[in-house]
Amino acid sequence: MRPILTLGFVICALSAGGLGADQDSVPAHPSQLKFPERQIQLPSAENRRFQFENGPVVYLAEDHTLPLVDLTLALPVGSFLDPPDQIGLAYLTGSQIRRGGAGSLDATQFDDLVDDLGSRLNTLAGTTRSGATLSVPSWALDEGLDLLFAMLIEPQFQQDRLDTARSNLVESMTRRNEDALEVLEREWEWLMYGEEHFSNRPMTPTSLQGLGRQELMDLHRRCWRPGQMILAVSGDFDAESLLSNLESRFALWPVIEPAAVATPVWPPPAPRPSATPGLFHYEMDVPQAKVMMGHRLPSLLDWTDTDRFVLTVLAEILGGQGAISRIAGRLRTAEGLVYRASAQLLLGDLWPGELRIFFDTQSRSVSRAVELAAAEVERLRTEPIHPKELDLVKQSLLARLRLDFDTAEEIAGYFAEDELLGRPHSYWQNYLEGVSSVTVNDVRVAAKTYLQPSEFTILVVGRWSEIAAGQTPGTSDLERVIGRPVGHLPARDPLSLKALSTD
Repeated sequence: MRPILTLGFVICALSAGGLGADQDSVPAHPSQLKFPERQIQLPSAENRRFQFENGPVVYLAEDHTLPLVDLTLALPVGSFLDPPDQIGLAYLTGSQIRRGGAGSLDATQFDDLVDDLGSRLNTLAGTTRSGATLSVPSWALDEGLDLLFAMLIEPQFQQDRLDTARSNLVESMTRRNEDALEVLEREWEWLMYGEEHFSNRPMTPTSLQGLGRQELMDLHRRCWRPGQMILAVSGDFDAESLLSNLESRFALWPVIEPAAVATPVWPPPAPRPSATPGLFHYEMDVPQAKVMMGHRLPSLLDWTDTDRFVLTVLAEILGGQGAISRIAGRLRTAEGLVYRASAQLLLGDLWPGELRIFFDTQSRSVSRAVELAAAEVERLRTEPIHPKELDLVKQSLLARLRLDFDTAEEIAGYFAEDELLGRPHSYWQNYLEGVSSVTVNDVRVAAKTYLQPSEFTILVVGRWSEIAAGQTPGTSDLERVIGRPVGHLPARDPLSLKALSTD
């Protein structure tokens, strides 16, 4: 007990004596504590980029903390390449490269080898890009790369796996009208960008019928080429050894005639310039109405345009993920009208983005919630924000930026994405400096310029008889609040998504 008592005596003596001398410097309240400003040091892309003779670009980020290597591969192949009568071709090709066996291995044998390594290996395809991911213990890196390159170079597109994938897709199509949020998202995208744009063309049983093994093999052969691939590799490896390993594997890729290679036009075609303002409704028997409101942005901002940083701050004020969200604060916290509320200002990477405000609420509260959401947008346009609100938002955004580059995987991934999008690596330092320098007046000017309530498209999914009635008898219904008549969208066949007859 003696050492413990002695230690306790010393602590008490220090508390009563030595520390007491500085008692006047101790703040009276924790809120008065001051800490030195933490500087954000962003990683550099210098000495991380390498390009092989046959085209692939590789970004590296070593990290020996864990015995693990992560590889992500991306290329500009997606549904924007699908012929009109073969919607789903890029998606099925992307998924079945992994699921359909490779080289001399059938699908089951390939799956077993991936599992035996304790690794994860996947492929995927979206609207504008396709890719593959490999996560493997560093001691099994060579074996993991063997499987990755066998899959990338010689996928087998095993027929039974392809048949199962098509069957599963058709089954999922039968449920396309069951989830109100999915319906809201689908109809909103059509209102914003048009049904004719490639990003909105739906897969159907008919379009899948024409997608056989040969069609997938042809797309892979023409488009999944080394010259279009960008890789991000992070983790426990030696850079020189890994680069030599990858280069020798890419050199084994079969050479085909240049005329047989499809070089996608990049960026993909943009959608129509603007959306039609108005009030739209999709009838659905759901307990809470789902609402989306917003508009397209007028143009695609250049990566060096400082308005990007101002709009990022503006978006965080309007509906961010941090401590500030005027939409959620007003509709949910202050008024108690909604269950969920969010707002986004999507700036766009390849074509102009949009302002998007979402909430769900009781049908009788839709009119009031729409009115208040529009009022919050107008308030940002006409009233300056408080400097403390601005400081809090900027701190939140910059803290998030620091976390965005917190791991080696993120570092390599962001720099590789820069390459794919044509975004300069300097963008991240410009983002740091740009967000830091945003002023109260910058936010007001940007809100006045880019937020246009008169251009709002408003989409409501729910029971119209209850939505139109308003919150209480005698109050204005939604059409009078908006100042426009409602356009009732047609119900759709879940398989074809064609409008059903109202007869």
